[in-house]
Amino acid sequence: MLPEFTVFGLTLKSYSLCAAVAALICAATVWAPLRRCGYSRLAAVLTLPAMAVAFLVGARLWNVAVNPDAYGAQRPWYTLRMVGLSLYGGLAGAAVVLLISVRLVRGKPLAVLDAFVLPVALAFGIARIGCFLNGCCAGIKTSLPWGVVFPAASAPLPRGLFSFPATAVHPTQLYELILALAGVPLCRLWVKKKNAGAGGLFFSYAAWFSLLRLAVLPLRSLPYSKLVTLLAYPALYLICCMLSVYGAKRTIQEETGSAP
Repeated sequence: MLPEFTVFGLTLKSYSLCAAVAALICAATVWAPLRRCGYSRLAAVLTLPAMAVAFLVGARLWNVAVNPDAYGAQRPWYTLRMVGLSLYGGLAGAAVVLLISVRLVRGKPLAVLDAFVLPVALAFGIARIGCFLNGCCAGIKTSLPWGVVFPAASAPLPRGLFSFPATAVHPTQLYELILALAGVPLCRLWVKKKNAGAGGLFFSYAAWFSLLRLAVLPLRSLPYSKLVTLLAYPALYLICCMLSVYGAKRTIQEETGSAP
């Protein structure tokens, strides 16, 4: 893998670079849909960076809650390093800012949420490439032929040379990347087939995404307590999935005037 690399004498962290590219791609691909949803240029310019900040804050606070032992004097919770970030906390933080902005511009919340599905899926996929290159968020041991051997975290990195442990693990970063991107066209087809109204794409994709996170969870190697990995996260994903399915059904009812 390639946790860091040097370009023109400048050393770059793979994960940080991918995270930055993901944010830019998300902003670029959601710009036109936001404008169609009633956002002025100024409103979009103010909203997108605010969402990025809220994502980082929410992701860190969530991680502190589920993994408090990772923080201390040597690693304060307020560190600006791109480590210790939990996805759902970030999504919650960004969603709060987005919904506030929708209210301020008097937009349609469900249409705006639909507009973010593809940009967020692309951003998530790019970020997962960063995780794969960095060797973080990997899975448990496996003997399957596609198991990946990541460099030891403590290995020195002179001239890009690595020392490798002997154990192959599930490349869960790639599992999530593939499933997250595959969900976009599948959910679009479902929305078209069911004639779902505004919000249908968002709710169907939210259900898909929560299910994929639940499916991959047992394969991930997480530094959290069993209470979190065996109870809290599965419950979170299931609740998100059920609420999303309910929301998707409501969009069909409101669009067609009949039960789905």
